[in-house]
Amino acid sequence: MDFSKQTIFLVKSLFVLHLIFSGIFLAVAYAQCDDKKSPDGLSWDFDEGASKGFSIGTIVSDIFTPQIILDTKYLREYICDERFLALRTRCGDIRSIDAIYVKSLKIADYNIARALFLSFMAVLEHRKVEVKVPIFKPLALPLTFEEDSIFDSRIKNLPAKVYSDTPPGSYGDIDKLQHFFGSAYLSYVSEAPGFTGTAGNLIEWGEANFIVGGTDDPRDKRANKQGKSFGRDLLVVKTLLPSDYLTLPYEERK
Repeated sequence: MDFSKQTIFLVKSLFVLHLIFSGIFLAVAYAQCDDKKSPDGLSWDFDEGASKGFSIGTIVSDIFTPQIILDTKYLREYICDERFLALRTRCGDIRSIDAIYVKSLKIADYNIARALFLSFMAVLEHRKVEVKVPIFKPLALPLTFEEDSIFDSRIKNLPAKVYSDTPPGSYGDIDKLQHFFGSAYLSYVSEAPGFTGTAGNLIEWGEANFIVGGTDDPRDKRANKQGKSFGRDLLVVKTLLPSDYLTLPYEERK
């Protein structure tokens, strides 16, 4: 074999090795996005309170705090955690939305209605809403009492790339998460998707007419309708995930 053939053979060999190692890397990367631990020990099922220190004040406070508020706090802490952001970056926003719901199920002891409500509370992306009041100034209604730093951290970590037509930018479709989970909750607990659809339309109408800066957004209605279908179908199939609905073309969800 002359020098030129040896060179060609060496280049081809290196290319084959590159493909092999690339395939191994992709397989490992994919494995990191399921429910198993990755080689670096990171998984979606991390304990959001593991890094906290012992605090008597926190324990006493928790004793007198309603459990639904504590559960909401735990799920929000999960989203704020740097491990959630690392996995969201690694695995994508749709997988992150699934992770929020799966974590809410665990926190809620697999009570689906409670898990949907917790998911809704955990993805709220406004600190307050301003309601238009005739004659008087708009009335500000708080939606969360989080500290500014915690609220900002949670919003930064929330999945933003929800749809193929999501607007560019870090905010993207963050607001669609509350529409999706809110509609899913109403549909599930009422067992009446028709009522949920009507309620969703009324909310959109009310937002456009009574909320400062609100609009009757057709993309909100899409999230409402997909959430309604998700909640309805969970009554029959308990293992469904948000991605089963958010990734389907909207026209297919009638």
